[in-house]
Amino acid sequence: MNTRNAKDADDQKKRAALRRRRYLVDRRRQLSSTIRVAGLILILLILLNAVLAWQNYSQTQKVMATNPEIGEQMKVANLRHAAITAAISLIMLAMVVVRSIMITHRTAGAVFSVSRHLERIAAGHFDETLRLRTDDTIRAIEDPFNKMAGALRRRAEQEYRSLSNIATELESKGNPVDAEMVRRVADANKRLLD
Repeated sequence: MNTRNAKDADDQKKRAALRRRRYLVDRRRQLSSTIRVAGLILILLILLNAVLAWQNYSQTQKVMATNPEIGEQMKVANLRHAAITAAISLIMLAMVVVRSIMITHRTAGAVFSVSRHLERIAAGHFDETLRLRTDDTIRAIEDPFNKMAGALRRRAEQEYRSLSNIATELESKGNPVDAEMVRRVADANKRLLD
């Protein structure tokens, strides 16, 4: 029962770690993707701001040509419009950066989880069950991964049974030293299954 309690405590720690979201799981890749997206959006926003400023300037010039007395008011209004447009553009850029990090997290977080589970399986812990979030981009590999882990566990159990049978057979044929060696290997395999 102690191994079961220890496993439950370990599972609770894993769930608690999942609740604390670290959006930058793979900083280099996530930030690289985010910078590319933000750079493209920044270029588009600069172009949009330039077009809007040019359009506003040309309309102001037409109005000032017919009413020169309101020229100062039009210049102030143009500056205000340019500042508002620039502020909205910066807010949009910030929203794109945040959303881009959240979207890349769906991939990077899932890849991090899969690699962590693969490391545990490589260490012989075949009872691993991969659970990805519903919005993770590579969710489709969850089922095949769990089937693979189950198949590895079944294979390890078969090896344990085969080695135990060989040890019993060696012992019955009067070879206790070899039987003990094979039994130790079988027991080491069994410990990986617990």
